[in-house]
Amino acid sequence: MRYDYAGPGYGVVGDLEREAIHMVAQSEGILLDPVYTARAMAGLIDMIRKKEFGAGDTVLFWHTGGIPALFEYSRELWH
Repeated sequence: MRYDYAGPGYGVVGDLEREAIHMVAQSEGILLDPVYTARAMAGLIDMIRKKEFGAGDTVLFWHTGGIPALFEYSRELWH
C-alpha cells in the first residue's frame, strides 16, 4: 500500500489522474474511473517512470470497476 499517491482529496481529479485516464483509454481501450482506478494507475505510471520496478518484476494492476463515475466527471475530463 502506497499513500504518497493519495492525491489532493476524494473525488478531486488532478493532472496525473487525467493523464492516466487518457493514456490507458488510448493505448489499451480500458476505461478508468477518476476517483479510484485512475489514481491508482497514475501512481503505477509514476512508479514505472521512476524505474521502481526491475526487468524481472511482475506487476499486476487489478481494475475493480467504477466506470459509471466517468459520466459524473465527463465535463472535467473531456473539456
